[in-house]
Amino acid sequence: MGNRSLPLPRPRFLTPDELERIYETGVAILSEHGLRVRHAEALAAAERARLRVLGDRVFPSRGLISECAAEARSEASPPVSVERERRGRFILHTCQYPTHVHDVETNAIVPFTREPLTEAAKLVDSLSPQSVVGGAPGCPGDAPTRLQPILQYRIQAQHCRHGRAPIDARWAETMPYVMEMAEVLQHPLRSLPVYVVSPLTIGGESLECAIRFQDRLDRVWTSNMSSVGATAPVHIASALALGVAEVMGSAIVLHAITGLPVDWAVHTVAFDLRGMAMSFGGPEYLLFRWACEEVNAFLHGRELGPPVGVMRTQAKLPGPQAAGDKMAGVIAGALLGSRHFDGAGTLSLDEVFSPEQLIIDCELRDYGERLVAGVEAECDPVACAAEVAAGLNAGFLGTDATLDSYHHIYWLPKLFERRSLAGWQAAGSPELRAHARETARELIRTHEYELPEDLARELDRIYVRAESELAG
Repeated sequence: MGNRSLPLPRPRFLTPDELERIYETGVAILSEHGLRVRHAEALAAAERARLRVLGDRVFPSRGLISECAAEARSEASPPVSVERERRGRFILHTCQYPTHVHDVETNAIVPFTREPLTEAAKLVDSLSPQSVVGGAPGCPGDAPTRLQPILQYRIQAQHCRHGRAPIDARWAETMPYVMEMAEVLQHPLRSLPVYVVSPLTIGGESLECAIRFQDRLDRVWTSNMSSVGATAPVHIASALALGVAEVMGSAIVLHAITGLPVDWAVHTVAFDLRGMAMSFGGPEYLLFRWACEEVNAFLHGRELGPPVGVMRTQAKLPGPQAAGDKMAGVIAGALLGSRHFDGAGTLSLDEVFSPEQLIIDCELRDYGERLVAGVEAECDPVACAAEVAAGLNAGFLGTDATLDSYHHIYWLPKLFERRSLAGWQAAGSPELRAHARETARELIRTHEYELPEDLARELDRIYVRAESELAG
């Protein structure tokens, strides 16, 4: 039979009938309760587009909702195919939102500032050959608030080969500078998000940005992030139905007020009632995310492809919880066909970036890659008999077959310990976390990539102007 590679067939949580009922319930919720729009100009534009507006709520008709669903299905793209190369690389993606960093020297969690953010960006870039993709994995808190995204973009573009893609500007005052930088870096910003505030509300800076800069955009996208049991019902079917109402209502309103195409997707997350916070990394987080993917595939008329891989945890420091949460995400996703994993190096949902954890996450990823590669079980009777005979004569450790094939068959970890107790002690009893920290330091020290000088000067010019105009 040859190579027994994975992944496994993806299970379904929801039947077609259940998906249809969730959709119909979402339509009923939106029709009855409408979408609250906290933006006077957007409400006026909705009225001009002949949407039904009562107070601060917009009530799309059932006909418009049906049109929205039909349009999404007409634009359905095929699912991402599962790569089945025996040792194909898994891609790790870092997160741009952490406000704190895990200091590898003191083991403390401290606010991100420019210097550690620059070092973190260099580390992310140094891991690019190991299929880590990202930019500056956090926000520099020592800059004035409105300048922080601009400085973050400048740092990541200067030090990361994947850092030219625009970041989330967060505020309308910041957006022109981020857009200008993106143009300089030849990654023009042509799409913006509008975030749903659950339940059933849009507003705030994301809506302001989409409206103010709509003439420079090709499309917008919207999604919710409702917390099951907090900002959404505790039963997942009810939460999904509310999510359908939120994102379809937002898509209809956004298209009416901007005239742009709108991409949309349902997204619900777990919530811990004891800590009163969203919870990333537990089993419910994965289950709810996969259920959302089934709903989105149904609503957009496409086949269900591999899940989006995640390496999320609520742990605040590297350790047993972080390893358990992240490994569960890697293995579960990998077995179902994931090839991209977000949250690499991130702790405490998306509050903390840890250089040490990023090195460990690469090791977890490598484990998952090897697992899904499977085994080669081809049996050529002549070759197999010859291999056995050679081993019986001289021992299998020293045969040509063992020496030639060992490193293809076995994964050779960089951090995880495989030696006997005596061998480990003879090597000085090395500690895994210390090894990870030292690896991170060395990668930062030997980092070489820098943005070409002409582009760096242009970014500096934009940042100086932003500093003058925004910080005073």
